[in-house]
Amino acid sequence: MTTYSLQYEDDGLGLAKRVEFEGRSAALVLSVAHGEAEGRWAELFADGRPICRLGRSATSAGDVWILR
Repeated sequence: MTTYSLQYEDDGLGLAKRVEFEGRSAALVLSVAHGEAEGRWAELFADGRPICRLGRSATSAGDVWILR
């Protein structure tokens, strides 16, 4: 199992926090991150290694995830 961590900054949309969870793949990441406000960005780490930065934006077609 891999330990994943989403790290959010105090950004005016929410307070700084760190959410950790374990999983066999990163598939759970979007489910966990979906509970955050639209426009919040998080750094994603897997076993302490940086993976990407991700955020969610609403469009007329539905939510879109942006990975950097």
